[in-house]
Amino acid sequence: MKITRVVGGLAALGLLVGVVATTAFAGSSAHGQTRATYTIGVSLAGYSTDFWSSYVAFEKQAAAKYGVKLIGPISANGDAGKQATQIRSLITQGVDALIINPVDSAAIAPTLAYAASKHIPVVSVDVAPTKGKVYMIVRADNILYGKSACKYIGSHVKGSGHVAMLEGDLASINGLDRKNGFLNCMKASYPKLKVVEYATKWDTPTAVNDAKTALSTYSDLKGIYVHWSGPVPGIIAAEKASGKFTKVGSPNHIVLFSDDGTPQEHGWIRAGEEDATISQPANLYAGFAVFYAKQATTGAKYHAGMSTDHGSKIINLLGNLEDAIVAPVVSKANVNDPGLWGNYKKK
Repeated sequence: MKITRVVGGLAALGLLVGVVATTAFAGSSAHGQTRATYTIGVSLAGYSTDFWSSYVAFEKQAAAKYGVKLIGPISANGDAGKQATQIRSLITQGVDALIINPVDSAAIAPTLAYAASKHIPVVSVDVAPTKGKVYMIVRADNILYGKSACKYIGSHVKGSGHVAMLEGDLASINGLDRKNGFLNCMKASYPKLKVVEYATKWDTPTAVNDAKTALSTYSDLKGIYVHWSGPVPGIIAAEKASGKFTKVGSPNHIVLFSDDGTPQEHGWIRAGEEDATISQPANLYAGFAVFYAKQATTGAKYHAGMSTDHGSKIINLLGNLEDAIVAPVVSKANVNDPGLWGNYKKK
């Protein structure tokens, strides 16, 4: 198959990466009317974390760049039913497209069907639906997140022992993919390390308590993999309170690996308190969610196999197209890389 390249470059605003699609922006919306301004409704599962508050800021910059009006973001506060009601309200307000960060990958399906019945295209950001159709998913490879955590922990500990995995919500494809990527890699590559799973549903207090349980239960605890960044300070504090904290690289150090790539995580890595994280690029998620939402209103076409200028490819995920954004591992070796979104606030 011939690979088509999506051409573009760095945007001036907020260091967002922009692309010029193979189909340029047209002057008519998905409703078949010429519009001076496109209105995009934004529904997020929640945005109380540093990652999502940063996403919201980047999204506003992207809206200004692409000349669209945003309604929202509206937070569902982790309630799938509430999100469904909020999205229907956005549609009633006459939006041209929707950006949705689903609370639940399966429960969002009826809402996607309703949007389709009203001819409102949907871009799913960060979390992919397991059922239902969307125009584009903007998301990184979350199985690779788990594999990367596995390889990092496995290559930085010696001998046998236990590794605690503090899981996100497994009703979210992200949590499930991170779990499966980590478990399958551990079983295949590091059989001497036994993984102990803790179901947290993205709840930070639960995750911190589970970390405390692991620290007190397993004298041979070699590593902790937490699916997001929120619990990290509590985990570090729990290690210190239990007398089990040592700096990265020290003997008997318990490897700590998280996901997100926030400025705070970078600080803990620089301080030698955390080993590594995945830089889930909030800036690219926001920029391309807005980009594809506007593209959807024009009827621009994409297909699996297309490459982008930001190092990703358009793939098929459960019957939908996904821009599989690249999310690098961040450790002491590259934590000061100015290209990482978690360092933008330093500028």
